[in-house]
Amino acid sequence: MTTLTKTPFRLPFNIHIGPAMIAWLGFVGLCLLIGLTAAIQVFWQGLVITNMSDLVPWGLWITIDLSSIALGAGAFTLSAIVYIFGLKNFQSIVRLAVWVGFIGYTSALLTLVMDIGRPDRFWHPWAYWNIHSVLWEITWCITIYLVIMVLEFAPVVADAKLFDNVRWIKYIRQAAHLLHKLAPALAVLGLCISLLHQSSLGACYGIVKSRPIWFKPSMPIMFILSAVAAGPALTMGVAIVLEWLTGKSHVPREVLRTIARFSGLGFLAYGYIKFWDVMAISYYSGMQSVSESLATLNQQTPYNVSFWVGEVLLGIIIPAVFFLTPRFNRSTVLLAAGAFSGMVGIVIQRWNVTVSGLFVPVNYSPGTLYQLPAGSYWPALSEWGVALGIIGYALLMLTLGVSLLPLFGEQKSH
Repeated sequence: MTTLTKTPFRLPFNIHIGPAMIAWLGFVGLCLLIGLTAAIQVFWQGLVITNMSDLVPWGLWITIDLSSIALGAGAFTLSAIVYIFGLKNFQSIVRLAVWVGFIGYTSALLTLVMDIGRPDRFWHPWAYWNIHSVLWEITWCITIYLVIMVLEFAPVVADAKLFDNVRWIKYIRQAAHLLHKLAPALAVLGLCISLLHQSSLGACYGIVKSRPIWFKPSMPIMFILSAVAAGPALTMGVAIVLEWLTGKSHVPREVLRTIARFSGLGFLAYGYIKFWDVMAISYYSGMQSVSESLATLNQQTPYNVSFWVGEVLLGIIIPAVFFLTPRFNRSTVLLAAGAFSGMVGIVIQRWNVTVSGLFVPVNYSPGTLYQLPAGSYWPALSEWGVALGIIGYALLMLTLGVSLLPLFGEQKSH
């Protein structure tokens, strides 16, 4: 009589499915459920149920969009370091950086689908060219860069153990590895495209004369520097948190400290431009419209507190001190704290630029006496619900990536 042995069922996950993981997935699922419910409500009733208006047409969703793109900048920054400058020591973190960048850019696209009001017309920028629009150029750049990240990350997906039993996987992996040889060229192209659209996002604001808070040539530079500083820092912070959760050190400590020093210098450069920007606007410009705008913001909103505490303290000083002080950057706790402090600061900066600039539309047309009233805005429940859903999507994608994909260069099964 033959005895049959029962083979235990194994999930292709790198982390244990225990009570903590189930609770985590339950939390992420709740965020997604709330987001999906809010999205259906917005699609069904339209943007009228949000608190956006003709005076303040951009709000929480555009803030998330701009923040996601900035925080995904670690992808092109670290890819350039590895493939262009040949610093192979950073190879251990570049896959995670590209995955975080992919999550950031797809999160931004999901947010835009909600914000444009007519998601059925999302394809119009590719079919109807408006070469005079900065937003049109940004749409094309983001699309091209997202394709670049997909091509760059395809070999990593093909190497996942999840697909070991898939028919023809051997040939798919061979094709993916041939594609991997294009990584240096993709890194160069990605760097160019990313720098172009990061600066163009700032230019969207900096060229509008009727908005005194926006109209300044430093805006594109600040958008680039803040993204280059915060993107790698966030990837470093995620790597540290994953090390704590899994108990495995995937990225050498010296690599983390080097990324921290790089980001710290980036935050200092961003802070330097920010300082002269404030001095130029507040003290040297002599423009009455700028003084009136700042007075309006400080009277009607907590702009002064959010600027100095959120943008300057959390978004510049704390990350720079934690990342550049040798005594502090030896601690992974302080490195993670600096990374997430910088992340919060970037989100607040994008909010202050986007929403605060719309609060004070002083002149409809420069040189005329006609003035619009000051705007007011606070996100509605539907907007918060969609935002929570986007966060849930980002957390789910990060969880699946860590669980199913060889983000740290693990070898595939044969």
